[in-house]
Amino acid sequence: MALPTSPFPYIVVALALVAAIIFASGRKGSVASTRLGTRRLELHLPIEPAAAFALLTGMSGRYKVDDSDAASRIVILSSRPTFATWGFFYPIIVHAAGTGSRLEIGIRSKLVQGGPLVGRAHKHCVAAIEELTVLPVARVA
Repeated sequence: MALPTSPFPYIVVALALVAAIIFASGRKGSVASTRLGTRRLELHLPIEPAAAFALLTGMSGRYKVDDSDAASRIVILSSRPTFATWGFFYPIIVHAAGTGSRLEIGIRSKLVQGGPLVGRAHKHCVAAIEELTVLPVARVA
């Protein structure tokens, strides 16, 4: 199969990709519209639900807080588009569980995304939340 000699098809594809990336970057998650979805991971934390909710709403860095609802203890985190993904929303529901809390963490693509990249991004988000709860060990000299 011969490649097109005109640059027009390549320009159209490049513009479509740029438009999709700009659209995905501009999307913001909200508690009212972002659902937990079928992909869910659970995380058990040894802190009270109010403290877990405060910890999540204070997140910064790779994951940013798009929306939160203190009454229902729901936080929507998001990640930016990367070279391989369109970015994701991570709806998190904080439940009381004994003396600690249980987090249900979902994942939704900002556009359309499937496959192992979704699972990997989901696990990375859970790992980032786990890192927040680990206290640094003081060194004794």
